[in-house]
Amino acid sequence: MSNEVLTLIYRPHEHADEYMVFVDDDKEFKEWRAQPEGGKSIALSRFIGNFAVYKSITGGVTGVLQPISKQDLETAFFSDDKKVKDKSVEAAIQIILQHGREQKQTFKASERSDFNTSRGGAGDNHPGTQRR
Repeated sequence: MSNEVLTLIYRPHEHADEYMVFVDDDKEFKEWRAQPEGGKSIALSRFIGNFAVYKSITGGVTGVLQPISKQDLETAFFSDDKKVKDKSVEAAIQIILQHGREQKQTFKASERSDFNTSRGGAGDNHPGTQRR
C-alpha cells in the first residue's frame, strides 16, 4: 500500500538548503493559499498534520529527512530581517506554504521514519521473522 503526499519545498536562496512541509489535505491547502496574505481564515491545523519543518540530512528532497532545530529555523527563515517578531515554527511553515513549490511524493505504508534500517528491511526481512 502506498500513499501520495503533497510536499511543499522551499529554498530561501540559490545556495541554501531546501526545507519541506507535508500537507495532509490538498483541497484545504489550495483554499488557504488562494486567500490574500494577512487575511487567511483557514487554520493551518486543518491541512497540516505535523507542525515541523524538515530538511534532508543526506541531500535532496528524497534523502533522509529530519526536523530542523530552532536555531536552524531562525537562521534559515528569519536571519535577514531583524524586525521579525514571530520566529515560530508556524511562521516558517507559512513562508514555505506561501512561497514553496509543490511536489507529490509517494511513500509506502511500510516505510516508517522511526524504523531502524540498520536492523534490516520491513516485513519478511525483519529480525526474528523466519521465511517458510
